[in-house]
Amino acid sequence: MAPSSWKVEIAVFLAVNTSFLVLFDAFSADRNTSGRSAPMRPGPPRSLDDGRQRLMDLNGFEYVVDSGACDGPRRLTPVLVHSHVGHFERRRAIRQSYPRTELDRLGFRHVFMVGLPSSGDVATDRVTQERLVRESSRHGDVVQGNFREAYRNLTYKHAMGLTWFAARCPRSDYMVKMDDDIAVNLYKLHDVLGRADNRDLAGCVIVAKPIRDESNKWYVSRAEFAGDAYPPFLSGWLYAARAASVGRLLRAIEVRERYFWIDDLYVTGILAERAALALTDLRPDFETDPGPVHCCVLKRQRCDFLAAPTGDDWTLLQRYAEQLTGCKATNSSCDLFRKSKRHHSCLDLWKKKKPLDAAADRIGKPSIEILDWN
Repeated sequence: MAPSSWKVEIAVFLAVNTSFLVLFDAFSADRNTSGRSAPMRPGPPRSLDDGRQRLMDLNGFEYVVDSGACDGPRRLTPVLVHSHVGHFERRRAIRQSYPRTELDRLGFRHVFMVGLPSSGDVATDRVTQERLVRESSRHGDVVQGNFREAYRNLTYKHAMGLTWFAARCPRSDYMVKMDDDIAVNLYKLHDVLGRADNRDLAGCVIVAKPIRDESNKWYVSRAEFAGDAYPPFLSGWLYAARAASVGRLLRAIEVRERYFWIDDLYVTGILAERAALALTDLRPDFETDPGPVHCCVLKRQRCDFLAAPTGDDWTLLQRYAEQLTGCKATNSSCDLFRKSKRHHSCLDLWKKKKPLDAAADRIGKPSIEILDWN
């Protein structure tokens, strides 16, 4: 649980004269405000099953910042972007990636899931929180829970997103979850959601075993997970869930269940198995390193994937989407030389960390680890 001091800090900030926010908004460089969603007054989530304000084993949970992104008569698919509270530039790149007219036509809306600042410095955390509140006031697309940002708190963030969707988006047929450093082809995602053969959850299916080496980042003790093999689960980079399946996942959370920190495994594997949900494997549509993103952005090659990591270059989030949008607008191919020597040369150059053209001054590298699959 977060210390109670955050409530005092936020209350003080919100009590400041609102004219400051108006002036800040007028002169801010982040001016992409068209079609914004109205922020909602923070409050408790709807009950999971017993009327208490509870998120898994987190008693007294509430939304510090809430969003009305699903409000209105339009039926849309919210894309819940798991983001660190301090990733302001990544969120701006995602907002500016696809034109609002294209998002409306495709029926998507980004909503960012964050926790409380946790740098360890009170003054820094206060500045970060104030900036987040201003961001929410401008865009209305941020949801913040009262737990600290931490790698091992990602399961709280995941459960918060599911709970928020179930309570706030009653007209939606699907929910999409993604990470804030993943380049996503929303045109392809739209087609995926329209397939008749989709099952309860769709994404990149992973089959893995628990790692028992205590020096490994993914070490899991037998007290945390006793079995010798995990149930099949989906990569947390990107997956889609039918609305009815989200409710079944939430109902599968046991009241006194021990917290499990690998969030995508817990939600789309353990809970999905408990809820008897079926998985659709989209693994062929995923790329596992940023190379194809670079080749798409700089050479218009191999763009026709669903999702890929951007490594340490968050500008690729926007540049990849702009390339796809440009190809759609001109009805031209964005998938040239997919199996030619020229394409392989492009990937080879990226792997050697050589610029692909004179303008390429940032070469991304994989910064996301994924559990080995068999």
